[in-house]
Amino acid sequence: MKTGLLDMLLRRSPRERRLLGLLALVAVPALLWLWVVSPLLESRAALIRQSAEARVLQLWVAEQAADQQQLGRPQGSQPVPPIGISGLEQSLVTAQLRQQVTRLGGQGDGGIELGFEAVEFTVLASWLSQMDPGWGYDIAALRLQRHADPGLVSAELTLAPQQAP
Repeated sequence: MKTGLLDMLLRRSPRERRLLGLLALVAVPALLWLWVVSPLLESRAALIRQSAEARVLQLWVAEQAADQQQLGRPQGSQPVPPIGISGLEQSLVTAQLRQQVTRLGGQGDGGIELGFEAVEFTVLASWLSQMDPGWGYDIAALRLQRHADPGLVSAELTLAPQQAP
């Protein structure tokens, strides 16, 4: 094989031999790059991208788990004593929601019924978010009804004292 290749090259002119040598020096590495190195680099970049996406997803899941843990009471914790109707009414006054309350009454089991005829949804949701961790009640029932005016709702809440888990 070597002799056949040498014979073929010797039959060529010096210019043709130089061009064939240049072709071998340029084409072989270019083909090697296209068929071997480039696909390896592309797959490496794809793996790095997937790894970064997996890390972002893992962080998001950890954040969601932390948020869920903060929202719920820890297992084995004692329930917070209810603040009662007067404490609830005081928090409504502080949040400037007392004027919108149409019904506020106690139940025999320590629960509270609370009703709003027309209240801004964002204000109500904000008040509920601020009250939930330490007010001593769980929301047993919540009914919201949209009003014709944008952003206003009617709300009916039934609050039950927190029970031990």
